[in-house]
Amino acid sequence: MHSYSHLIWIVCGALAGFGSSFIFGDIRILPLDVYYLIYFGVIIGFFALYIKETRLDLKKWFSRRLAWGILLGLVFGAVMVKNVLARPETERLAGPYLVWVMFWRGLVYGGIDGMLLSAFPWVVTWRAFNVEKKPLGKKIGFGLLAWILIIVMTTAYHAGYSDFRSEKVIQANIGNTIMSVPTLVSANPIGSPIAHAALHITAVVHCPKTKLFLPPHRE
Repeated sequence: MHSYSHLIWIVCGALAGFGSSFIFGDIRILPLDVYYLIYFGVIIGFFALYIKETRLDLKKWFSRRLAWGILLGLVFGAVMVKNVLARPETERLAGPYLVWVMFWRGLVYGGIDGMLLSAFPWVVTWRAFNVEKKPLGKKIGFGLLAWILIIVMTTAYHAGYSDFRSEKVIQANIGNTIMSVPTLVSANPIGSPIAHAALHITAVVHCPKTKLFLPPHRE
C-alpha cells in the first residue's frame, strides 16, 4: 500500500478506541472485567488486522534501539508511579483478587492502552512518511506530528467515557503525552506501553477506585 495511505489507520484506530469505550463502557453498563475483555478483544483484533494488511514486521520495529526503549519506559514509568502515589489513596483490594487485578487491569490494560494511544500513532507516522531515512531535523518535526496524532487518539478513546467528555480529558492528554516520550525519543514502540503498565499497576494497588485512572469509572 502507498505510504501516505497508512494515515487512514489513525482514523480507524480512533474509531475502534472510541467505539469500544462508548458502546461497551458507557452505553452498556457491564461488569468492569467483562468490559475490559471486550475492549482488549476489539483492540487486539484491530492490531492484528493492521499488521496483516500493512505487512508490519513486528520483530524489526521492536528490536531497534530496544535497550533505550525499555530504559526510557522504566524511567517515565517511575515518573507516573510517583504521580499516582501523590494522589489520595482509596479503599484497597487484597489477596488473590488483587494479584488478578494487577495483571488484568494493570499489566494487560496498561500495555494495550500504551500500544493504542502512544505506540500505534507513532508507528503509523513513521511508516507513512518513511521517517527513519530522514535527517534528524525532519525526524523531530515528524515526532511532533506523531504527538498530534497521539493527542487525537487519546481524545477519541477517552471521549467514549461520559466523565471524560469534559475538561477532564486534558488531564488524560497531559498524562499520555508524558508516557509517549519513551517511544517518541527512543523510536521504539515498547517504551510507552511499559510506562502505561506502571501507571495502571500502581493505580490498581494504591487507588483502585480512582476517578482519573482506570476508566470506566463506576459510582
